[in-house]
Formats: sequence, C-alpha cells, structure tokens
Amino acid sequence: MIKAIIVDDEEHARLTLAGKLKEYFPDIEIIGEAQNAQEAFDMIISSQPDLLFLDVAMPRESGFDLLKRLPNLNFEIIFVTGFDKYAIDAISFCAIGYLLKPIQDELFIKAVHQARRRILKEKENIRNQQLLQNLSHPGHGNNKIGIPTMDGLEFIATNKIIRCEGMDKYTQISIQDRPPITSSYNIGEFVRLLKPYGFFLVHKSHLINMEFICRYNKEGIVILEDGSGIPVSKRKRNDFLDHISRL
Repeated sequence: MIKAIIVDDEEHARLTLAGKLKEYFPDIEIIGEAQNAQEAFDMIISSQPDLLFLDVAMPRESGFDLLKRLPNLNFEIIFVTGFDKYAIDAISFCAIGYLLKPIQDELFIKAVHQARRRILKEKENIRNQQLLQNLSHPGHGNNKIGIPTMDGLEFIATNKIIRCEGMDKYTQISIQDRPPITSSYNIGEFVRLLKPYGFFLVHKSHLINMEFICRYNKEGIVILEDGSGIPVSKRKRNDFLDHISRL
C-alpha cells in the first residue's frame, strides 16, 4: 500500500484530489490531509508518506518553504496549484508532477502513475538490498526481515524480535522497545524466516527468540524478558530443553 498526504489550504481542492485518488488509484491510501504547512510538517514527520500532493501558494508558509524545512525529502512530490509561474521552482525539488487547477483527469492519472512506478521501484530496491545483506551475513542478529503490515513493509532487525504469536491467518510480532505489529504472514512463514536466527517454535502458535528467555518453570511455561509466559507444548518440551542445554 502506498501512503499519501494531501496538503492544500482549500477544502474543496483536498476533496477533489481525494475523490480522484479513490476513483483511479484505490491502492493508494490517503493517510492524512493538511490545510497549512505546519500541519503538513508534523504529519510528514510522524507518518513518513510515500507520496505528497502539495499546494504551492498557502497562507503564511508556501509549499516550497515547507519542503525546505523538512530534514529529508524521501517521498515523491506532485505539486497542485492554480499558478503556472512556480513550475521552474518545482523542477528544482525534483517533483514528479506539476498539476494546474482545475485538474485534468488525464494529466492527473499520468502523474500519479509515474509516481507510483518510482515508489514501487524504490521499495523493491530496498527489499533487494536487505536480501543481499542477509545473504552475505546469514544468521547475523543485525540482519533485518521485511514484514508486511497494514501500513506497508517494515524492516525489523531479527535480534529485536522477542516472539511471534499466530492468530488465525495473521501473526502478532512482539518487538523490543516498541509496540507489537501485526502481519499478514502466518506463523509458518516466520518459522521459516527466523529459524536461522535462534528462534524456536515452542508451540504451534508460538515462536520465541531464545535470547530473550528468563526462565522455564515446571508447569511448562517459558518466561521471556517482556514478562510474557509462553506455553511449551508437551510434544516440544524434550527438544526445547535439549536446545536450552546447548545455549
């Protein structure tokens, strides 16, 4: 899913863009709308969008002023404005598109298609770079795996993953020092991905990182550093205890 933010001081302009996106590009999720540069700044920093639809002429602070304040321009930009005099300045910001109001559907579709291709290519490059790193250092705890979530693909270091819990067709991943995330991968996929990194399937629904074990009690419960108590199935106990003895 590609994440987009719409920035325009005119409500009807934001509604128009949102409507066109929903009609022509349902795979692009609008994660926020801002009516001024400060709102947009906060939203961009917190949400990390892939695509920004940006009005140039806004009260107090222009779209160009907003871009100059941002620490990173790691997203595609499509300028939307009622004035063509800003086109040259827009080019200096490597904008993928420059749309004049009222927006023509044909030009809108062309600009978004181009932005979408570049975003997906960049995401694929990131995935490929991570794969090459993992292959060159198999089993290394600093290696990251790509986890598909509702918000896109997250890359998490394997040594930060505490445990995975299978829930129907989904998996909840508990991660050190941050809230858990839910992935569309099932638990079996995580067993395949994480087994080389010291993870053990103690139960059909529970995969744990052996580095986070605190203790194992006589009831067959393993306690992890995050305070969770995970049942070890009777069928797995002998293998689990043997595995612990070799750590």
